[in-house]
Amino acid sequence: MMKLSFMTGRPFGMYLAYIIQALVGLNVLYAVVLADVSAISIGIAMFFMGMVPYIITKFAKIKFPWFIYFLISLAILIHLSGYIQGRYVKIPYWDNIAHFVSGFIVSLIGFLAILFIDKIRDYRMDALFIGLFTVAFGMVMEYAWEMYEFAVDTFFGGSLAGPMQANNFDTMSDMIFVFISSVIVGLIVYSYVKKQGKENIMQEMVGESPLFPKNSENKGENTNRT
Repeated sequence: MMKLSFMTGRPFGMYLAYIIQALVGLNVLYAVVLADVSAISIGIAMFFMGMVPYIITKFAKIKFPWFIYFLISLAILIHLSGYIQGRYVKIPYWDNIAHFVSGFIVSLIGFLAILFIDKIRDYRMDALFIGLFTVAFGMVMEYAWEMYEFAVDTFFGGSLAGPMQANNFDTMSDMIFVFISSVIVGLIVYSYVKKQGKENIMQEMVGESPLFPKNSENKGENTNRT
C-alpha cells in the first residue's frame, strides 16, 4: 500500500483517492449494466486516465501529493457520472461544479509541470512566477476545453449528455469557475513555494526516482534557492 505523507503527513488522504477511483470504476460497471457502448468506451478511457498518476508512481517512483491523485479521480468521477447518470441534465449547475473541480486539477498539473521544467532546465524560477504560471496554465487549458466543446457541438451535434455549450452564458460561467479555482491554487502555490522552497518540494517527489539519480544520491540535502 502506498503511503504518501508529502505536504500533509496524513496517509489517510490516499484512501480517499482510492475510494473515489473505485467509484469511477463503479460508474463504468453501471454503463455496462445499461449496455451503452459509447458510455462504456468513455468510462474505460476515463478510468485509465485516473490511473495514470498511480502508474507513474509505480514505475517512475515519483510520489505526488495525495491530493493530486484525489482531485484527478474526483474530477473524472464528476464528469463521468454526469454523462452516464445524466447529472448534467438532472442537476442544476453540475457542469459548473465539474469545471470548478477541473480548474484545481489543471492548475495543479501546471504547477507540477513548471516545477519539473525548472528542475530539468535549471531556470531558477521564483515563487511569484510559478504562482502566475499556475493560474495561466489553468486558464489556457480551460480555453482549449471550451474550443473542444464548441467543435463537438458544431461537428457532432453534442455529446452523450446533449449540447456541451448551451449558450454564451454557459461558456463564460465555466471559464469564470475555472479562473476562480486556478487563482486559489495559484495563491496556495505561491505561499507554499515561498515558504518551503521548490528544491525541497521536488526532493519529496523525486528523491527515490531513478529518473533523477542526483536527487537519490543527495537525498536529505536541504537547499533553498527561492
